[in-house]
Amino acid sequence: MAALLMRKIPAPVRRIALAALVVAGLAPALAGCDMFGTSGGGELSPGLTASMSSPGASLDRATALDLINQYRGTVGASALTDDPSLDAQAQSLAATYAKNDKAPTAPSGIVGLRASAGYANFAETFSGWRNSPADAAVLASAQGTRAGIATVYDPNSTYGVYWILVLGA
Repeated sequence: MAALLMRKIPAPVRRIALAALVVAGLAPALAGCDMFGTSGGGELSPGLTASMSSPGASLDRATALDLINQYRGTVGASALTDDPSLDAQAQSLAATYAKNDKAPTAPSGIVGLRASAGYANFAETFSGWRNSPADAAVLASAQGTRAGIATVYDPNSTYGVYWILVLGA
């Protein structure tokens, strides 16, 4: 019966529901871990959990970059600095990704690129990147010294929310 119900639910909706369950399941385990932007009260920072799946939603880039840098510190990589020109490049790539439903390739001069779609917030996106060996390798890249991050919401697209992280030397 459950298998029959799951087949009737579109894949993007199943992916978002699974990500929400993973985040909900991880929240108690991460409650005391400041790496995930907790405020000491066991809750994830609002900048990490704010939904980007609505018109006008705004990513808290500083909090997102802080989480990435905390992760980099745990794997021995130096902190990334925010680069407004890379933020703009990431925003452009995310818009193209949302329009075409095709993950972009790294433009010239970019030493790392991560693209994701369907995650409603940065906590979910980061968890996906951190738990994927290929994505985690980019997050921890010693070549990266600067970062740009962006998200685009397109309600008429396949996945709704699109994420891009670019790293520059």
